[in-house]
This record gives sequence, C-alpha cells and structure tokens, in this order.
Amino acid sequence: MSEAPTRTTFSSYDVVVLGAGYAGLMAALRLGRRKWHLRIALVNAREEFLERVRLQESIVAAVASRIPSIAELVAGTGIDFIRGTVIWLDAEHRRIRIATDGQEREIAFDQAIYALGSNIDVDNVPGAGEYAYRLETGDAPRSVAALRLKLQQSADRPVRVVTVGGSETGVEIASEIKTAWPRAEMALVSSSRCGGFKGLRVEKAVRTELNRLGVTMIDGEVVTEVRSTEIQTEARVLAYDICVWATGLRSAPIARDAGLATDSQGRAFVGPNLRSISHPCILAVGDAAHPIAPTGAVYRLSAFTAAVSGAYAADEIIAKRAKRQLHPFSYSAFGQGVAIGRRGVGFFSYPDDKQSLFILKGRTARRVRNFFVAFFIHVLRVERRFPGFFFWPGRRRVSWDQANDALQKVETAQKVRTA
Repeated sequence: MSEAPTRTTFSSYDVVVLGAGYAGLMAALRLGRRKWHLRIALVNAREEFLERVRLQESIVAAVASRIPSIAELVAGTGIDFIRGTVIWLDAEHRRIRIATDGQEREIAFDQAIYALGSNIDVDNVPGAGEYAYRLETGDAPRSVAALRLKLQQSADRPVRVVTVGGSETGVEIASEIKTAWPRAEMALVSSSRCGGFKGLRVEKAVRTELNRLGVTMIDGEVVTEVRSTEIQTEARVLAYDICVWATGLRSAPIARDAGLATDSQGRAFVGPNLRSISHPCILAVGDAAHPIAPTGAVYRLSAFTAAVSGAYAADEIIAKRAKRQLHPFSYSAFGQGVAIGRRGVGFFSYPDDKQSLFILKGRTARRVRNFFVAFFIHVLRVERRFPGFFFWPGRRRVSWDQANDALQKVETAQKVRTA
C-alpha cells in the first residue's frame, strides 16, 4: 500500500521567525503589537518551550516545561504558530519550506528572523556521534532521556562515566550525575582546564565544588576518538561505561545550505544591525548568529544574549518599516551562574562579561541562578502582554563609526583572500 502523497500549501507573511527558543520567541512576541499590523509566523519543531539552561536537570528526571504550549502563549497576538521542521530556505526568493504533520508547507516572507539555535557538535571526532550521549531532547538513542534510562539501569553498581568538555555544560552534566549517583566514578575531560571559562577566581571556585563532589578532572587532553567502551586522548586511553559529550556547538545547516555567509560552525555572519551580510532580508539571532561588529559585551551563547538579540531584531524590523536607523546592536552583561549539583557558582560580570566583585558559592549561588532562570520565563510572559516591555542595558555602547570600521576590515580581508 503506497503512502498518501505529500501536499504542499502556500502562505505569505511580513515576518517569519524560525525557531522559538529564547531569541525567536522574544522576537515574535515583541513584533506582536497590533498597531504595526504585521503578518507574523513563528515556526518551531516543538509545541512546548525548551529551557536549554535546565537541560542538565533532565538527566535525573523529566523537567516539565514552564511554557507547555507556545500556541496558547501567542494566541490572540496575531502570531501564527506553526509546529513543524524547517527543511529548506530559499534566501534569494524569500521562501521557506516546512514539514508538518506529514505534509509540506511553503511560506513566502518579506523578512525572516533566523533563530534555529545550535546543538552539540559530534561530527568532528570519530565515534562521538555513535557512542556518546548529549543533552538533546527527544527519544533518539543518545538523547538525554536515553542517558537518564541508562544511568537508572546502572544504579545498583558503580558505573564509570566520562564527560568530555570542561566548560559550563560539561561541569553541570558531570556534577548533576555525580550528585544523583554518588557511587559513579565521574571523570571530566577538558582540552584546556576544567572550569577555566571565566578567569582564575571562577575556575578555583568551580574546581573546589567539583572536588567536593569527587569528580576527577583531567586537564589539557584532547579526545581524538570515542569507541564503544573507551575514549582515546592524545595522551591515554580512558575506559568508560557511559560517555557524555559536552564540547563544541554547531548550528543547523539550513543557513549554509541556503547560501548565507556562515562561519565554520554554521552560524550566519551578521552586521551591526543583525542582518545577514549576504542576505539582508534575513536577520540572525541567538546561537545562530555570528556578529562581525563589536557588541559591547562579548557575544556569548547564553539565554540573556539570545533574548537581547531577539528583541533587537524585532526593533530593527520595525525601524526599517518606519525608515529609522537604530544604533548598532550592543549590550552589557550582568552575571553568570553555573549549577554544580545542588550547589553552584555565580558572579557579576557587568558590563563586559568578565568576572567582577565577589563570587557566590554553594546553595545560595544555585538559588540565585534558579531565580534568574525562572525570571526569563516571566519576562517572556510580560513581553507577550506588553510588546516592547523588555529593556536591556548597554544599547548604545557601539557607535556606527566603530561598526563601520569593523565592517570595512572584514570586507578588506575578504578582498585579500580572493585576490
């Protein structure tokens, strides 16, 4: 019996937002003010909102979404929520194809916001994709749900766990597992230093917490291959029962395949107004963007960076319709928190994302981190009710002279490479 033919429907919008993470959802909600009369589509593969900063918690138990239905959240705003997977982007003719419910839907747009985020990159090391678990949703064989089941099945015996990646994600994964399964032999492997992502003071605080839990830290070793029961570094072989991959990020290939100018990780190169340098009708935000102009604080992958870039992209679209020019995208950072089991490490980083003042540790740091993670959900809900509510500091830190100078340097470098 042959499958029913796939039908293709067609519709047109003023703005299409691809992805409903922190960046995409913020952008769509901010554009929803009725007085602008915009036809907006928000496309996402999931019905519920995914809080990526809480994914390590789902290693122990499934985490309920605090926005269980994006469709219900945007109901009444004039935003059309389309649950589906983006399979094709035609940047030249401004078309998008979406797979949804066994059908294909094609959308035309005037402007698009590309917010498809990023995933852990397991393609650059042999065996990582086949044997290593990672913080990915769904029911794939190496998803976080599969990791949780594997750990639960091994709870009655000591199990050797190796986590690869010594930055924030790796630290949170290793500590979450060690806290929930204290009998596990946990090793954290880093190509630099475990916990060394924000200066010596933060590194010392993070490593103190990891030592307290009994996590073995292996510094300065690059993993060259992952096998079914062992990993190979440049210096040794480490046997394991469970391997978790937490290093390197790569964006979806949609932008690159569409011909947008992208970096080696698939992120779209954007100018000072977050528009693609090759296709200005498309703006990129969050993890999917690589700004080539200064942004005040360093453009780091985080929920806060995603939210401010999404808000700016919405403002840029409105400004273009009104024939106004915004200041170049910029912002100031506030701080950062890292969950380490039931405890944590938190610190101020205003304005340039460098650790400053004092460092919070222990359960207080974890509670403060949890407060701000929940606060982001509240901000999104308020933005839904009052589009344009969200405000961030440092919005005038970069001048057009600075931005244009950066653009000119990039253009000169490109000419030299092609000469």
